[in-house]
Amino acid sequence: MQAYLPIDRSGGFYTCSSGGLGHGLPAAIGVALGKPAQKVIGLIGDGSSMYAIQGLWTAGQLQLPITFVIIKNGRYQALEDFGVHFGLSQTLGTELPAIDFRCPCNGSRIYGCRVDRSDALEGVLRSALVAKKPTLVEVAVG
Repeated sequence: MQAYLPIDRSGGFYTCSSGGLGHGLPAAIGVALGKPAQKVIGLIGDGSSMYAIQGLWTAGQLQLPITFVIIKNGRYQALEDFGVHFGLSQTLGTELPAIDFRCPCNGSRIYGCRVDRSDALEGVLRSALVAKKPTLVEVAVG
């Protein structure tokens, strides 16, 4: 990720020190509350976003300047990796097929869109970043 989104200044990138499933979505909301004059980008995996998806409602109600980018690989990848690390032969319940992350946006005052082609991503992200209201960009991978 850092090859595409380099950390080039202090105070421009926030994360937790040791990883934390579900941290990204509510952390983006916290940063937006703490820095209301700045646009916030929350880059989140689909599995991680499911831990706190209700945060979209909060972002929408408060009309926070956030662009949520949810990368969809269709699974809780971190949990599958933990399963391998701990020698599990399978990790049940880690696949997330067919979740449409635009649906929670419908009642949350958030504009949601989906990107299926890499050549469309730049234009969609540019539009989302200049938007005055919260947006969600669902990016299909694979």
